[in-house]
Amino acid sequence: MVGMASGELGRQPSFQDTRDLTPFRGAQVYSPVHGIGRRIAHRVAGRARAPRLRPFAPKVERQVHSAVFAYGEPERLVLLARAYPGWSGLCYIMAGLHAYRLHHHAQAAELLSRGLAGTSEPAASAFASGYLGGVRHWIEVSEGVEVEVLFSEEGVCLALAHSLREIGRPEEAIGVLAQLPPSIPSALASCRIAEMLGRPHEVIARTQGLTNASDLAAALLVLRARALRELGRRDEAHAALREALRRRRTAFTVKNAATTERALLMLGVGRPGRHRLRNSMRPDAPSSAFEELRVLTQARRARDAEARELWLRDFERLERGAEE
Repeated sequence: MVGMASGELGRQPSFQDTRDLTPFRGAQVYSPVHGIGRRIAHRVAGRARAPRLRPFAPKVERQVHSAVFAYGEPERLVLLARAYPGWSGLCYIMAGLHAYRLHHHAQAAELLSRGLAGTSEPAASAFASGYLGGVRHWIEVSEGVEVEVLFSEEGVCLALAHSLREIGRPEEAIGVLAQLPPSIPSALASCRIAEMLGRPHEVIARTQGLTNASDLAAALLVLRARALRELGRRDEAHAALREALRRRRTAFTVKNAATTERALLMLGVGRPGRHRLRNSMRPDAPSSAFEELRVLTQARRARDAEARELWLRDFERLERGAEE
């Protein structure tokens, strides 16, 4: 799936969205210093005002409505998915989005995967179109870049891809993103994961012909410049950075990242010649920054694995309670 999607990039850029209507409603670019405050704000803002129930709604509709809008607890929706198999797909998806909003990525990845693979009867689909059309979620597509997405399959897949990236499963995240239609947010998410996997050629192919029309496009241009720098294509990297800095209203955080990349280019970081020289001089001594990043990544994955194990244990207990 990944290889096929990459092979089609030459015919249609992955960022070229020709749709009249999209589920994206906004974007925010911020520095890591402000990330904690934004998380708290998004937890509060993520709870939309509950639409009024229609008269004489059936019991399952009332229960799902209450679980989605009144409580916001994934466990309630998981129990409803077990009790009503025809609603399992919708209930698991909403439970996964609640877990995602709480930054429980291991739980969110499990629930969203079950929801996308589950079934939804016509009544559940009617509930989604009637009550969830105005629900919005903030989804992270790259470090420091979030998009506001209406409830849709596209938003669910972006949230699932982010959770998979956070728990150390980037290959699966790439597979999820490959199913989405072309758009700047999905291209940014895909290029960030491709960069993590050490695939600069894929990043360059996905961003061919991109211009700085928005903050998301500028952030994508910075990733393109970084990939070109890693391959030693300095002139093209400079061109990408000039385009990222061209628009006056580009977010300061993106401009700062572009300026940093330009400084690295001037220092010659990433050129093949210097890379070989450094490796020949110090073959067994990785840089301290990369070593520190590796240790932090291993610690985070260990915490995520422990959290997932605890959640699966609680989930099995809930299943046994529902069966009794």
